[in-house]
Amino acid sequence: MIDLDSIVSVNADLLSTEIDGELVMMDMDSGRYVNLDAIGTAVWRELSEPRAVAAVCAVLADRYEAEPGEIERDVLELMRRLDEMRLIRVHG
Repeated sequence: MIDLDSIVSVNADLLSTEIDGELVMMDMDSGRYVNLDAIGTAVWRELSEPRAVAAVCAVLADRYEAEPGEIERDVLELMRRLDEMRLIRVHG
């Protein structure tokens, strides 16, 4: 289970490109395409190197001047979905 202390990074085995501020990825193993909206893309960019989920949330809360609790809930939900689809790696 991913929580705020989890260290995560992108799955480097994916093909991805950004189109109009949104990320489109393809999982080569499954052939599945995944699209992230602008906020999901911002989260994805923060995961180019392994980082704690809490650190990603802090960056986004500052950048978007949003309520930290709301950011944490949304980011954790996204991380869990990305993990289920094997689009991110959880370290440790």
